[in-house]
Amino acid sequence: MRVFFAYLALSSAVGVLCNPLLRRQTQNTNNEISAIVDALDMQAHVNVPNIGGFGQYIGTQVDQLVAAFKTAASDLSNTTVSSGSNTTSPTDDDISVTFSDVMQILATGFSGISTSTVPSFGSMISDLDPVVAASAMALNTTLPGSLVLVHDMMLDAQQFFIKEGGWTQTLQSLGF
Repeated sequence: MRVFFAYLALSSAVGVLCNPLLRRQTQNTNNEISAIVDALDMQAHVNVPNIGGFGQYIGTQVDQLVAAFKTAASDLSNTTVSSGSNTTSPTDDDISVTFSDVMQILATGFSGISTSTVPSFGSMISDLDPVVAASAMALNTTLPGSLVLVHDMMLDAQQFFIKEGGWTQTLQSLGF
């Protein structure tokens, strides 16, 4: 019996010491998280449709997307980790669906573009990929488990990221 209590005490101590030192999930910060993800979604809806026109504006659109994803990653990182909610709006799923929308717009919006149509396309993707991945990881840290639904909703659209190439960090952050 002593061995059992010693084991219980040791396992409890190990659990406490090995637990990542994240801010504790004591409050629902979904409103703040949703505002950040909504702003990113709006920016994607502004910039991505203009990318399909190619020409001189694609670089400007990509630069604005890079800035939006950097801002989202930074803002999410500075938001208290949410206890989340499946009943109070915005729910965890609401936020995940909106972030998934951003990812789907991004994946499909760049489909059909290649270095033969836009010579600097590779460098544009290399600028976007790390900031998109960083925002996804920041979302998953601030709203734990939020990328599970995003992953499921991206099962079809992820093919565009794969085909376009260069989206390795984004694909990895989404679990592909």
